[in-house]
Amino acid sequence: MTTASTTASTATTASTISTASTASEAPAAPAAPAAPAAPAASAAPATLSVSVRELRLMTGRVLLTTAVPFGSVAAARDVVVTAETHGLDGLAGLLAALPALRAAHLRPEHRERTVRFPSPDAQPPLATAADLLDLVVARALTGGPVRLPVPGTDWAVRALAPLAARHGVLLTVAPDAVVARPAPGGPDPAPDAADLRALAHGVRVPAARWQRMVAEAERALTPDSPLSRTHAGDSVFGPGGEILAEAGEDEPAGAAV
Repeated sequence: MTTASTTASTATTASTISTASTASEAPAAPAAPAAPAAPAASAAPATLSVSVRELRLMTGRVLLTTAVPFGSVAAARDVVVTAETHGLDGLAGLLAALPALRAAHLRPEHRERTVRFPSPDAQPPLATAADLLDLVVARALTGGPVRLPVPGTDWAVRALAPLAARHGVLLTVAPDAVVARPAPGGPDPAPDAADLRALAHGVRVPAARWQRMVAEAERALTPDSPLSRTHAGDSVFGPGGEILAEAGEDEPAGAAV
């Protein structure tokens, strides 16, 4: 009995050793393939290609936040857009002039046949550039060459030349004056080379500058409110489309409901 027990114990031990040896000699499982590296995040573009339509839209909204009279906003917008499409950095000029444009608006002083424009130190020339354009075009077409003692070094004044050409006036600027005379060929409303290039390919604008333009333009939008979501313009509509009340821009939000 003792011998049998010893034999069984020996067999068990041998079996254990054999099993352990077999397990240790088994080939290791292949390693899982490494996950592909995540693609590097692409850097934000330094410049953007902005369409002329977007230039006009955002520029007009920004000017609505200034003291420029509403009736002059569209004309001032065209000055900025023309400056930008013709390489005069109109957007940079507008953004730099915003604090002064929002502070006040000085009109040109008319005295019989003379007109005195605010000096660049008193007000950015953009504020009255549209007035200057109207004046030189009218005088050049009705009375021949005209010279106005308006400094022509500012970007907004230099941007008037292509705009005047559309009305048949050749405009040249000097450090101390603006000179205009009728164009021999008459009005030329067709887009010039710079306009066509901008219309076809857009205008390259630094991304940071365009983000600033968008942020400034949003100041002209109506804040979201229950009232703003129920009307467009001066009429407040009900669920069925019926007009409930009229709400003027100067009335408090609760006055129309």
